[in-house]
Amino acid sequence: MEFSEILNYILGGGVLALLIGVLTLKATVREANAKAEQAKAEAERAKAEAESVRIDNAEHATRILIENIVEPLRAELHETRTELHETKEELRGTKKELGATKREMARVRKAIGGANNCKHSDNCPVLFKLRDLSKDGAYETGDLFAEHRGQHCIRSDTENGGKNSNVGSEVGDPDGKPP
Repeated sequence: MEFSEILNYILGGGVLALLIGVLTLKATVREANAKAEQAKAEAERAKAEAESVRIDNAEHATRILIENIVEPLRAELHETRTELHETKEELRGTKKELGATKREMARVRKAIGGANNCKHSDNCPVLFKLRDLSKDGAYETGDLFAEHRGQHCIRSDTENGGKNSNVGSEVGDPDGKPP
């Protein structure tokens, strides 16, 4: 064999080996790239799945929050508003009653003020009790006329000249009340 043939075989075998090595390396790189792409796709899927789970968890937590906290608070707020409305209605009724009581008290004050001008004011048991209210405490017991029921005092014949004195006492009556 000639030198050129040997050189041809050596170089030819090296080129072939180089060619086979390059092709094998190219296939290995393609396979590695494919595995890398597959890993990226799996990572993206896992990320999307984790995001979906996170969204599901957030929706579930929101639903639980609404069912367990918001709805009872909403119901309690409604009850409170209803009670407040009822209280306002009661307050309006109370204000009306208070106004009626004030008007009635004004009428009583006016009547008592006018009672002093009455011709019978000197012997009036009501005015007598109102004047002596703090002394005997009859007002606290609720009986304004406890001591003075009926005739307040006995009139004498000389009072008013003895005229119109139809009420009197018997001569033998010890407490001075008419029969």
